Amino acid sequence: MIKDVRIVDFKSTPMLNFTRFFFCFIFCLNFMYSGGAFAQDANYWHSGFGPGGLLTPGATIVNDRDSGLYYYNPALMALHPKNSVNISTSLYQLGLYNIKDGVGAGKNLKSSGAQIIPLMVSGNLFFKGKKTIALGYSLVHDPVSNYQVTQRQDQKMNVLDDSYSPGNEDFIGQYAAHNKVSNTVASGSLAVKLNENWSIGLTAEAQLRSQDYLEQYSLRALINSNDSQNLLPMTNVESSYQISYWNIGLRFKFATSYDNGPHHLGLIITAPRVNIKGNATITNDLIINDLHPVPGTPLILNVLGNGRQTGLPVTYKDPFSVSLGYGLDFGDGGEIFLTGEYFSKVGLYNIVSPLNASFVRPDNESNRSMTNELLQFNEQRKSVTNLSIGIKQVLSPKFIGYASFRTDFNYDDNGVTVNSEFNGHHPNLATWNTYHGQFGVNVKRRKGNLHAGLILSYGATNNFVQPLNFDTPNEDNQLQGNVHTTTAKYFSAGVLLGYIFNL
Repeated sequence: MIKDVRIVDFKSTPMLNFTRFFFCFIFCLNFMYSGGAFAQDANYWHSGFGPGGLLTPGATIVNDRDSGLYYYNPALMALHPKNSVNISTSLYQLGLYNIKDGVGAGKNLKSSGAQIIPLMVSGNLFFKGKKTIALGYSLVHDPVSNYQVTQRQDQKMNVLDDSYSPGNEDFIGQYAAHNKVSNTVASGSLAVKLNENWSIGLTAEAQLRSQDYLEQYSLRALINSNDSQNLLPMTNVESSYQISYWNIGLRFKFATSYDNGPHHLGLIITAPRVNIKGNATITNDLIINDLHPVPGTPLILNVLGNGRQTGLPVTYKDPFSVSLGYGLDFGDGGEIFLTGEYFSKVGLYNIVSPLNASFVRPDNESNRSMTNELLQFNEQRKSVTNLSIGIKQVLSPKFIGYASFRTDFNYDDNGVTVNSEFNGHHPNLATWNTYHGQFGVNVKRRKGNLHAGLILSYGATNNFVQPLNFDTPNEDNQLQGNVHTTTAKYFSAGVLLGYIFNL
């Protein structure tokens, strides 16, 4: 516990500024990792351009004295008006997922990939009159998730009941999943400086969200028999669910900024997303052959389901949120930032609702009535609050150091959909919490500024529910095994480069 704080005014030197920055960096690290849990496709603060991404140009809620940037808080544009500023930011990123024993002992689900991502281009215009008025525009690309895994089991196992298939059977299981999500935002902003302390702003965001999701498996066991040893009968369970959709929505942000000496405040209220248009295609296949659900009885289960629906409407929801930030100047060129954002809950809804068309055969009214329940794509979200802390320190006349850390709590509330085959499919795979850290420098140039730094992300959970378990397939679980929870981890590292060019 800190009982006493004393401020001593030393003569500024590059070494002293660096030392101050280093100790503030360590303080931020301890602050962020002292309190909580550890995700990616079900998280609000995964993007570096947001309230907690201090390194990304303009990604702040309060005044940080940068000049001419397109700000996450539109009210700040009026504080630093420039006739024209173009920002280009690229992220060179490596992402790794590892789900231990994801479909059985030693059958890990691993996904990795490296990519070069253009994040942002933007500009500002301002008009000087009785009031300073600034206009801004931007195009920001946010690669939310790119997850791809496959796994296979091929061995002799006692899968089927010995009453009709004595001994070990040849069992082959395969699993594949893919989830690619991206979000592109085109926005325009208006800011007005009311007086020396207050400014207000409004941002309209047109969002294009797309998702390609696939989960499929095949589970097969040869039935031991004394007849036709080279042509044994087979129990087969297969499922494939694939959905691809895009959705255009509109959101509004209302913001204000207040400055008074070394103190800076910022407030943003973000309205829920308004859906404009969307389109989805669902393809699904379900096959069950010669499965004995109750061994010792003549009952044999055979199921055939197959369907493809196109041109389906899409609804995608983002909730109301409110974010508040505070910044404090200290020492010679130092600033510290604290930010929090609350997101309200979202009740269960269908992103895509299929028609009650033919799927399970025979094609009759009773089977058609189940199509929507089997193929729907839905989610629900709990309310979350994220927190961030960041520091900024002048190291020399040309260099400014940055460091920021933020929580990225998972909003997924999938209790309704887990372990229930009649509640549809779920859009998120990485349902755990994540921490993000950034640190880097700004280099002042004659015509602009260069941002460069490292972005790190890490998340983990011990409660990831296996989709299948190749270790324990039998008739009771339709060869899918008895699933349990396991450990999942996510790690990402990236290099961010951004150039702010002042005309």
